[in-house]
Amino acid sequence: MPRTEARADLLRAGPFRLALGFAAALSVGMLLIFGFIYWQTSEAETRRMRRDLVQEAALAAQTRDDILLYQLQVRIMTDYHRVTVAAWFDADGKLRYGNLDHLPPDLPVDDNGHRLTVQTTGADQPQPAILAAARRPDGGVVVLGRAMDELLALQRVVARTLIAGLLPAVALVLASGILGGARARRRVQTVEQTIGRIMGGDLRERLPVSGSRDGVDQLSARVNQMLDRIVHLLDEIRAVGDNIAHDLRTPLSVMRAKLERGLASSDAEALRRGAEAALADLDKAFGMITALLRIAELEDSRRQSGFTTVDLVEVAAEVFDLYEPLAEVKEVSLTREDTGPLFVVGDRDLLIEAVANLVDNAVKFTPDGGRIVIRTLMRDGAPAVQVADTGPGIPPDERAAVVRRLYRLDKSRHIQGNGLGLSLVQAIAGLHGFELDIGGDEGGAVVTMVCGPRHEPAQAAYANGI
Repeated sequence: MPRTEARADLLRAGPFRLALGFAAALSVGMLLIFGFIYWQTSEAETRRMRRDLVQEAALAAQTRDDILLYQLQVRIMTDYHRVTVAAWFDADGKLRYGNLDHLPPDLPVDDNGHRLTVQTTGADQPQPAILAAARRPDGGVVVLGRAMDELLALQRVVARTLIAGLLPAVALVLASGILGGARARRRVQTVEQTIGRIMGGDLRERLPVSGSRDGVDQLSARVNQMLDRIVHLLDEIRAVGDNIAHDLRTPLSVMRAKLERGLASSDAEALRRGAEAALADLDKAFGMITALLRIAELEDSRRQSGFTTVDLVEVAAEVFDLYEPLAEVKEVSLTREDTGPLFVVGDRDLLIEAVANLVDNAVKFTPDGGRIVIRTLMRDGAPAVQVADTGPGIPPDERAAVVRRLYRLDKSRHIQGNGLGLSLVQAIAGLHGFELDIGGDEGGAVVTMVCGPRHEPAQAAYANGI
């Protein structure tokens, strides 16, 4: 990157602009503070000079003539810097002694200090001074004053000191901004390069996290979580595509063979039977596709706005009534064990669909003479619905895989189905914030759908009779 472009990027960096703004605010704030200090220092010194001069003039007005003359002589003779004003005028306004040629016409004799511009004897030019005048008992006037040179010098010293303190502070802030901007630019460049590799197809790349837990780190962490989710979804899509191709290839091949045999036969009845069998296979394929679309709809989480309070006992009862005849046909005992009522917040139809899928799987895999139990219970302080059977069970190392789309255990491939039942239950549980727990042993599977903490208020409301 050219040096001019790098410098422009540095000046555009957020930390540098923030530091620049902070430096401007600091400068304005310090100028206001310094101005206040400057003003207060000047005012305090001016008030002190006025107070002293008023007191000295009032005392001089009461002093005997010879002593006053001596005091004025000492005041003027010891004034090496020519900043003292001292004069004594008689009742007619004539100068008796002092370094003023005449009584200033705009100087009130009111025992107060006044700022005037006067020219003392021997001075090159007029200069600002603070004067105080007091009237003597004989009608004469004593004028005492002090030039503003010392006060102006003090003001200049204060101003230089304040400016000398302001410049290093501003320079330090700007230096911090430059360093922070350079560091931020390096981090942004690293992020840009990483994003470029990700856009190039390397989805395993992740944005760097420095560990400082600042805004950039938090953003990088959230983006990394998003990338993890995207990779997970892509893996699922890839797996679904592979499973669909695997599961549809066989029925489509069988369907083609049936249609070819029907077409090759001269018997119209054989053609009709082949067509009917092909339609049945097509219905199974359509059912698989419909189930996949249903799972995708549920995972989109668009139905949560219609959630209401639902009693799990009523859900279990409705599923029991639906599957009891089917269980009797297969000579499987289907029973219920209820603890409740147990209220949760959710979609009643979806909860019935989830429990129905669990019972349907149990009926399919439970051998004749087996037993299936639908339970509603409290588990770990949360309402739950559980389906237990006496079928072959699910091996522990495959329990995480059976909720994936189109996944089927090797020992269950001879049983009619598409491997989407538990995937649909998992999608409904995820939509509701439920946890799907798969347990059991070789003596049967136990699948439990446990409500999360967010359903405790509904249960507490029922317990309080609401």
